[in-house]
Amino acid sequence: MIRAFRNEDSEAVVALWLEASLQAHAFVGKGYWESKVEDMRTLYLPLSEIVVDADEATGEITGFAALVEDFLAALFVAPRHQGKGTGTRLLKLAQKMRGTLELSVYAENERAVEFYRKHGFKVVGQGVEEATGHLELTMRFGG
Repeated sequence: MIRAFRNEDSEAVVALWLEASLQAHAFVGKGYWESKVEDMRTLYLPLSEIVVDADEATGEITGFAALVEDFLAALFVAPRHQGKGTGTRLLKLAQKMRGTLELSVYAENERAVEFYRKHGFKVVGQGVEEATGHLELTMRFGG
C-alpha cells in the first residue's frame, strides 16, 4: 500500500536507504554511505516529498520515493522486496504526480539505469559526481 511519509517512518526509511544503497552501490564503498546517514535523516528527508510502500499486513516499509520539485531524489526498495513491483508502483506514482521528472543515477548501477529506461526515461547528460568520483547519468521522463 502506497501512502504519504509520516515522521515516525524516518528511522525505517533511513535504514532501508542504507541497506539498499550498500547493495546497489557497492562500487562506492560502505564508509561513504554510512557517513551520509545523518544527512539523510536531517537534511534530505525533510526537504523531500516522500511516499512509502508499506506491507499492509505488517506495516513494514518496503520502499520509498523522494521528490524535490520535479527531481526524483531517491527511489529505493528493500533488497528482499526487489523484483516484486514495488519500485514500479512507486515510480509510476511519481510520474503521475509530476508528469516531468529528472534524476541522477550512477552509470555503474546498470540495473537501475535499465529500470528507468524501461519506464520511459532517457539519458540527457552525464558527469562525474564530485563526492565519489563516479560517473552519473542525468535521466529525464516527459517534457
